[in-house]
Amino acid sequence: LVPALQVDLWQPSSISYVSEGTVTDVHIPQNGSRALLAFLQEANIQYKILIEDLQKTLEKGSNLQTQRNRRSLSGYNYEVYHSLEEIQNWMHHLNKTHSGLIHMFSIGRSYEGRSLFILKLGRRSRLKRAVWIDCGIHAREWIGPAFCQWFVKEALLTYKSDPTMRNMLNHLYFYIMPVFNVDGYHFSWTNDRFWRKTRSRNSRFRCRGVDANRNWKVKWC
Repeated sequence: LVPALQVDLWQPSSISYVSEGTVTDVHIPQNGSRALLAFLQEANIQYKILIEDLQKTLEKGSNLQTQRNRRSLSGYNYEVYHSLEEIQNWMHHLNKTHSGLIHMFSIGRSYEGRSLFILKLGRRSRLKRAVWIDCGIHAREWIGPAFCQWFVKEALLTYKSDPTMRNMLNHLYFYIMPVFNVDGYHFSWTNDRFWRKTRSRNSRFRCRGVDANRNWKVKWC
């Protein structure tokens, strides 16, 4: 048998779904790869190495040597991932330059004291129905905040030329929270790229944080 080896299960979502004939993706530490591969070969279990050096892949995908902070909407690079500070600076900039359609405000602070910023998108009116969009509830899923930023960009750039977009922004308010889990998102940039949860502490448990989208009261929404 292979010695006890701690792995990060990527697919399926739970070990209870692992069964004979199913595909299972795991991330293993470098010092455990030789033992695991030897076990798989001896047990005649088919395997495929999808990423040989995860650290190099992460460094390549997180190359920060790009011009992300140019001050115009068209100059902001929406095809790379941005840190929490960059996203919040982008929000402040839109609040100043697109005040007719954008209003930025805070709904409070996170466990670690970071502001929880919202963009209220839409043509100003007294009574309008609202749509809520939040992104980044899971810290490591950087595509979420990237989508929220892309949506805001598309709305602002097409407001005058697209009748559908103009109609939506004239009759609705979009409340957009680009980064819901601000503490976890920041931690995924600075400490652990695969951190998923929040960063709160609980005196009864040693582990940090909760899975935020499983932390609502029952039947919420």
